Amino acid sequence: MVQFDIAGTDRTPHIQVHSEGGIISFEGESYPEDVATFYGPVVSAITELMAVATEINASFHLIYVNSSSMKALYRVFELIQLKHESQVPVKIDWKFEEDDDVMQELGEDFKDRFPELNFNFKPV
Repeated sequence: MVQFDIAGTDRTPHIQVHSEGGIISFEGESYPEDVATFYGPVVSAITELMAVATEINASFHLIYVNSSSMKALYRVFELIQLKHESQVPVKIDWKFEEDDDVMQELGEDFKDRFPELNFNFKPV
């Protein structure tokens, strides 16, 4: 069973990864000082989740993401894509502030890179 939870800070998002329900959740801003140190355990937890999940329900509500964090998110989406290819149901909610074109476009960029994934765009 995977139970992973990192509290958000002013520089890092609140991240949850739970095997029950196949939950992946990112919320907040992402510009950690050391992206590899911050996202290493996150990618490990998501990798563990992929080994046991029978469905994936991912939610991303990011306010700001620096370029190094985008690379880490790309790795997360690669893992989700692999799970999708093994015929596991995948749902991705990409939430963004209604007037935040940058975050909306970032979600659309990920959808363009991973067109087989089911993205739901949700202005909040």
